[in-house]
Amino acid sequence: MRFISLISVFLISITSVVAGEIPADTLWNRANDLYSTGNYQEAAQLYEQILNENGESAEIYFNLGNACFKQNLLGAAHLNYERARRLDPTNPDILHNLDFVKAMQTDKIDKVQDVFITTWLDSVTNAFSGNTWSAVFFALIILSLLLLSFFIFSQTSRIRKLSFTGFCLFILLSATSFYLGYRQRSQTLNRSEAVIYSSEVVVKSAPNNSGSDLFIIHEGLKVKIIDKQGNYYRIILDDGKSQGWIPRESAEII
Repeated sequence: MRFISLISVFLISITSVVAGEIPADTLWNRANDLYSTGNYQEAAQLYEQILNENGESAEIYFNLGNACFKQNLLGAAHLNYERARRLDPTNPDILHNLDFVKAMQTDKIDKVQDVFITTWLDSVTNAFSGNTWSAVFFALIILSLLLLSFFIFSQTSRIRKLSFTGFCLFILLSATSFYLGYRQRSQTLNRSEAVIYSSEVVVKSAPNNSGSDLFIIHEGLKVKIIDKQGNYYRIILDDGKSQGWIPRESAEII
């Protein structure tokens, strides 16, 4: 098990480097120093520079969200906390700040309840990041191959039975971890949600200015994009009923 743990740590480290999750130390330290001294706007600019130069990182998105929150930019703060959660779905600091910024939103939408199996599957899927699920999958495959070798080369019937049973179990677990990792990765890549950036947006009945006004939403609200046409997004709220068209420039995709 210790060997497998080391392999998991190694795989996570490699994928973190490939994904650009380790920022440039100099910019990172400068940005943190600026944040600690209250220069939130300059700190935010450096965090954005790190993201542009080194790729996505939950930690950078989280700090950028904090810098935006300190400037009372609720839309930008919510957006970056959501992006941080997409990469690190179980981080308690990210989840806490995300709940906090949601509580400050003007719009209070009652979310439609998902069926139990969907809620449970989402919670299991988001128990780990995509990189961690990949590491778990490879570790289980290695264990499966190890047990298969015991089954092939062992001369003892009891060991052969136990190793074959273990092999079947770990193959099943590896297939499950592969599916959960694939599902988590698909959720990460499926950018169908957005955060309202404008202070106030009138939702229209059609993707143009001549459409009738349906309702008004405000900065920081998360919406789901269900269609795109020209310079407009068709969105639906968490209540599962309220929907309409908004200008693209009024929202930023998560």
